Order: sequence, then structure tokens, then C-alpha cells
Amino acid sequence: MVPLKKIITIEEHFILKSISQRVAAFNIKENGGIAPNDPVQKELMSIGLPTNDDIEDIGERRIIFMNESGIDVQVLSYGPGSPQNITDKALAVELCQEANNELASSIKRHPTRFAGFAVLPVADPAAAAEELDRAVKELGFKGAMLSGTFNGCFFDEPEFLPVFAKALELDVPLYMHPGVIPKNIAAHYYESNNWPAVAGGMFASAGYGWHLDAGIAIIRLIASGIFDQLPGLKLISGHWGELVAFFLDRLDDQLSKTLKLDRKISDYYKSNIYVTPSGLFSNAQLKYVIDELGADKIIYSGDYPFLTYKNTRQFLETAPISQEAKEKIGYKNAEKLLRLE
Repeated sequence: MVPLKKIITIEEHFILKSISQRVAAFNIKENGGIAPNDPVQKELMSIGLPTNDDIEDIGERRIIFMNESGIDVQVLSYGPGSPQNITDKALAVELCQEANNELASSIKRHPTRFAGFAVLPVADPAAAAEELDRAVKELGFKGAMLSGTFNGCFFDEPEFLPVFAKALELDVPLYMHPGVIPKNIAAHYYESNNWPAVAGGMFASAGYGWHLDAGIAIIRLIASGIFDQLPGLKLISGHWGELVAFFLDRLDDQLSKTLKLDRKISDYYKSNIYVTPSGLFSNAQLKYVIDELGADKIIYSGDYPFLTYKNTRQFLETAPISQEAKEKIGYKNAEKLLRLE
């Protein structure tokens, strides 16, 4: 085993308590969001969510974990309670700017250990594009993260095109992350009298549903023709590509025949999409994705603090792949794509 020069992980989350509380209050009042005392939600959170100390810390506590796990740099993005999906345009802009400013301040305190992805107020796509511009040019962020859908719409809707166009203009990637799926979808696919309500909640979220939904979001973007309009656009998809990387042949054989695109679905995917493991440290999945996409299209991630595996460095250093592939996945691809110094 040859030690790697460094490890960079790029799907690592934080929250700001004051912002997430305001988001929760808005959602409960305006959108019928889940109340804090909902028993199923409380049980689900006790299983799947980290401690507040872990996710709210952007400093020494996180750095201790990074040191123990062999991680040199984390690229941070907003986690639960994100202001992205606030439907009040003015409030969304205010909270996203505040979150990005706070993250930038934390990065300045630890410039060799942290970098950032912006959170964007997508209720106002023009303002979201402006905030991405500010976050990259003024705050030094490396791109942005879009989570789930917005107000029942996937991001392939034409109204969101300014955000993607701005990302291309700035030459930064957008990380397409899972988000909470609509209640009617969760009820139809993931709830049943045959298992406990909390199992349905997990099935619809981190257990499976989030990932299927996030993969569909990527396929919809490809099918919309966005890469014909913006051929240089770069997207990132976590959890080994949210199932899509394993279905490219089928998508080409069936769906591509029905779309009016310049190329096959797999061609767009392999040229414009980067994937990360998001802490799913499986040699079988790693080898498959290398065979399918190539090591140049994989960037490392751990999904901290939802997963806190101390073997982050060890897994990659001992993986049954070439040293060249380990170096690309471990840090070189991230340095190139995100222009990390």
C-alpha cells in the first residue's frame, strides 16, 4: 500500500442553527411542514441524523474527525433545514446569503482544511444565479449544491436555466444532492401497513427513496437537452451516481430512442457528470463505476456527519485499483474540477 499525498472529500455537510430554525418555522407556517414533535420524524431523526454538535461545528470538532479519518480537506455544503427551498423570494435570498457568508467566515479561519459550495435561493432563479456569481467571485466558493426539487418541480424546468448557465459561465460544478420527496410520492411508493411508519420514513429517504429521486433528477436534466444547450456544464452526483451509473445501457437502449438529443444518454453522462461515493465505501461499486465511467469522473466524499467512518483514507488506499486511480479519486480530480490549491 502506497500512502496517498492527500484526501479531499466533497459531500460534507453543516447547518447553522439560527437559519435552520427560521426555515423550519417558515415551512410549518406556510407549507404544512413536519412539526418538531411529530413522533415518526423524531424517531427517524434519532436513527439517521448526527448530533447537533457534529453538524453545527465548522471548526475543531470537525477537524478532529478529519485528522482521525485521514481527510485533509472537506468541501462543505448546507445540510438539513436548508434555505434553498424557502418559497418567499426575499427571505430565501436573505437566508442563503447569510448562510454563505457564515460558511465563508469559517473557511477563512481554516483555509487549508475547508472549501465551500454555495446554497442558492432557487425561488428566484435570477437571484440564485446572482448569488452563485457572488459566492464564487467574492467568497471563493467552488460551486453550489442543489438539493431535491423545488416546490414540486425538478430543476430541468426552463425557469431554472439561468442557474445552470451561470455555473457554466463561471466554470464551476453544481452538486445535485437528494432532498425530501413530496408526501404523496412517499405515501404511494414507500408506506405500507406491513411495516412500521418509521420504516416507511426511512424507505422514502436515506434508505432508498432520496437516491432514486436524485437519480431521476439527473436523467431528467439530460433528457431536457440541457447539455445540448450548455455542453460544458458540469454536474456532480453522489452515492455512486444515485443508481443511474448502473443503468446507462438500459437508458441508451430504451429511453434514448424516444428523445430528440444529439447524443446518447450515456454519452452526456460520461462527459458531463462526476460521481462520488458519499461514504458508501464498497469495492464492488467502486470497481464497477471505474469500469463504466473511468477514474477521471470519480471524486471522493464521505457524507459527514451523517456517516462518520474512520476508514475514509484507509478504504481508498487499500482498494483493489491502480495507484493512479487512487490518486485521481482521492484528490487530483477534485483539485482540477474545483481548482483547489
